[in-house]
Amino acid sequence: MIGQLPEWVFPTIFAVLFVLVLFAAAWRNNRRQIAESLARRANPSREEFFGLMGGDVSAEATQFLWTNVLAILQPSLTPHPDDNLARQLPIDSEEWRMDWPKAFADEHGFDRSAYPDWPKDWPKDWPKDWLPTLRNLGKWLDAGFASSQR
Repeated sequence: MIGQLPEWVFPTIFAVLFVLVLFAAAWRNNRRQIAESLARRANPSREEFFGLMGGDVSAEATQFLWTNVLAILQPSLTPHPDDNLARQLPIDSEEWRMDWPKAFADEHGFDRSAYPDWPKDWPKDWPKDWLPTLRNLGKWLDAGFASSQR
């Protein structure tokens, strides 16, 4: 029976099993990251999130971050301003580093080139240890919008 199988069957089975193991590991890591976040901090409502961001970040940037993070984290976790995007949330780094600044600029009608450099006094050791929080990312989004208005 085994001698009658085409030679591509075993490599295909191996590849499919490998992909399944990768998906299982990613799912487990996401679940663990969410559980660690829930154990470390409160799970704020929308109003609480806006209140926590209130003095530091505009309502527009806060809404943008709430919407984008919530779309990824729901239903078990809501964003918190002090969440470290690089280490504490199961969000692809390319999404918040590349896609979100462009989306925010497009949404508010300015060019991405208006964003200033990441402030030197904010945590940064690019790219390995860049540690932006949602609050700092929101401030930076606001700085890009403000510099585009000049």
